Amino acid sequence: MTPAERIDTLIARLHALAQRDEDIDISWAGPGTEQALTAVEQALGVRIAGSFRDFILRTGGGGLDLFPISAIPADAPLGGYHTVYGDTLYWRHDTGGTPLPQHLVVIQRDLDDNEPFCLDTSRVVNGENPVVLFYPGSRSGHVDRIAPAFLDFYEAYLAPHFEQ
Repeated sequence: MTPAERIDTLIARLHALAQRDEDIDISWAGPGTEQALTAVEQALGVRIAGSFRDFILRTGGGGLDLFPISAIPADAPLGGYHTVYGDTLYWRHDTGGTPLPQHLVVIQRDLDDNEPFCLDTSRVVNGENPVVLFYPGSRSGHVDRIAPAFLDFYEAYLAPHFEQ
C-alpha cells in the first residue's frame, strides 16, 4: 500500500470511529501545500521528508481530538499552538528544561505539555524522518526512537482505538 493509500485508510477509519462513538471528535486543518511546508522548513532550518510530508499535504494536520497531529495550515503555516512551527518553537525556547535540539521538529504536542513526539530531521532512512520522543526534563535532552516513519508511528498509536 502506498503512503497516500495508508493515509486515506487512516482518515476513513477515523471518520468511521467518530460516527460510532459520539465522544470522539475528528478535525483536520485542511490540505497543506508545498509552499506552506517550505515556509516552515525555512523558518525552522530543517527538511521534512517522507510520510509526514504526505500526511500534511493530504490533511494539513489534526485528526483525533485526544491526539492531534501538529498542523501546517496552508493559510497560516507559521502559526502558534498545535502547529508544527509554533509547537517546535515552544519546545526550543519556552520549556524551562533542556531546549529541543534544532534538528527535531514537533509533530504532536499534548495538552499537558508532556514529552513531545518529534521528527528527527537529521536522519532520513528510506526516505523517512524517524519519529522520536523528546525528554526536555533530562539534562541531556534524551530521545527515544519510537518509529522509523510517521505513518508507522501514527498507525500504531491509532490501532487500539480501532480495536475497541
